Amino acid sequence: MEHLADLVDLYEYRVEDLVAGRTPKGGKKALLALRAFLAQTRLPGPLAKRFRQADARFRALRQRLEPPPPPPELPTLVPEEPEALSPPDTAPAQKALAQKVWRLWAEREAKARAKDLLSGRREELRLIHAFLQNYLDYREKEGFKRDFNLSRFTPTHPIPSLSESLLDLEDPKVAEALLLEFLDTALRIPEDLPLPPEETRAYVRRFLNRILEWEEAYGLPPKRDLLALRRALEEARRLGAHPQEIAQLEERLKKEAQEERRRELLLEEEKRRFQVASEKVLALLNLLPTPQGETPWPKVPEPGGGEESLRTLPLAPGRVPLGPLVLTLSQVEGVWHLGLGGEDHVLEETLVIPWEDLEVWAVREGNLLHLRLEARSGLRLYELLAEGRLLALLLSPKEDYAYLRLLRALSAKLKGEFQPQGFGKELAEKFRQAPEENLQDFARKLLELTLRRLGPADPYPPLAQVGEALALPREAQTLAEALKEYLGRRPPTRETLGGEVHLVSLTPEPLSLKVGQSVLSLRLREDALYVGQAGEVPRRLKDLLVYRLPEGVLVLAREGRRLAYLVAPNP
Repeated sequence: MEHLADLVDLYEYRVEDLVAGRTPKGGKKALLALRAFLAQTRLPGPLAKRFRQADARFRALRQRLEPPPPPPELPTLVPEEPEALSPPDTAPAQKALAQKVWRLWAEREAKARAKDLLSGRREELRLIHAFLQNYLDYREKEGFKRDFNLSRFTPTHPIPSLSESLLDLEDPKVAEALLLEFLDTALRIPEDLPLPPEETRAYVRRFLNRILEWEEAYGLPPKRDLLALRRALEEARRLGAHPQEIAQLEERLKKEAQEERRRELLLEEEKRRFQVASEKVLALLNLLPTPQGETPWPKVPEPGGGEESLRTLPLAPGRVPLGPLVLTLSQVEGVWHLGLGGEDHVLEETLVIPWEDLEVWAVREGNLLHLRLEARSGLRLYELLAEGRLLALLLSPKEDYAYLRLLRALSAKLKGEFQPQGFGKELAEKFRQAPEENLQDFARKLLELTLRRLGPADPYPPLAQVGEALALPREAQTLAEALKEYLGRRPPTRETLGGEVHLVSLTPEPLSLKVGQSVLSLRLREDALYVGQAGEVPRRLKDLLVYRLPEGVLVLAREGRRLAYLVAPNP
């Protein structure tokens, strides 16, 4: 009751501000959202009366401020040819929508990656803070826009200490905010400077190096002036000072030299630590959209177009199907709402609505709305689909299972046991005779083992040697590129997976999937899912299944009652 009274008070104050010609706190959008909420709420009698009175004043004011209708145009005496109306250019709005979708994805990534940066001495977070402080300060100075190589830049803000009182580096929300601000700042660098987007990473690297070269950045004591002490000692000896005074100067010089040596060792260690942290910070720039980073721009279809779980449409009341869900768009007193499952949500510029193990992402730009269905951040569906795309290549029977033989040979080479004769066509015959389910399990375990042995190294050099030995150089290059793409796109997104991603809710009743001219049935039996076509033995889907069809390779991933699938081209 007290909460509702406070909201009615707030609405009255904001209407009073509007009547007095002042902008209400939070802007007109906040006022309309509050009005829509109170209009839908069951208010007690006295509060309802106060709300109606304040709302009557608001409606009267809005009618008074609305521009008068334009005067009617007189008909022209000479008929004119009607001009062909060109369709409005929606490209800028689509780009703005894509940037907002990327921002939602970046928020999710910052939350996930911040956890990895909260351990140890948190050098990455401290370095990011120093970068932001120095960059934002230097951006306001004269000559900033012409200093591409940072020759005139001198850092002014040191790296904060681990116990900095104004920066709680143990708070995950602080870490998330730092990562997001770093990504947003890096994204705007080509706007702040006449710099090609491709140069963003090089510019940030130069900026970080200038900070790391500055000795005062590490919060260590100032360098000791040993030269002055040496001169004082030489002067004392030349003037024939008392031996005790000379001994005191010698002892002092010795202690100062030891302290300076300790300082230099500590400085070298700090520089080494933060140089490693600098590379990790630069790796975060991969999250930027291309060409600044390595993340593809989110796909935003043209208005009226889209896919099953990816749509762009003009704002208009009605029902909107999105994958297995049905959303409702409605407008109440000028405020748009998006409804799901009987609950309405005010449609701001960005909105995320959780639904079971999915998320509805809604972004708005002017009169355009973009909707997409995404897997919740905790799900492994996209990771399984990415693994499945790689398995589709490995399990291809092309050239006598060339890719699977190459991966097996690469694993042996990394272990130091590679003999070319052991990976010829005889091995391919074993693969051909193995049941499909067993062969897929073998390929998954082999992939996991090989990647563990490979570590962060580039897979191309050893694969090139193996491919040369097996007379498969072209296939070795293709596999190396696929491995690099798989390792470099972590976590995968709808755009990096390639192809259209479909999401299906599993039910006890049989389901059908149509892929081109092929129709597959899905059947749940005691929580086990079986996939197959008419006239063949169904295959069991545990969490991942690669199913070869004439139209391409069907990759299916399952977690709980949710199924995701895509069609990859045949290798």
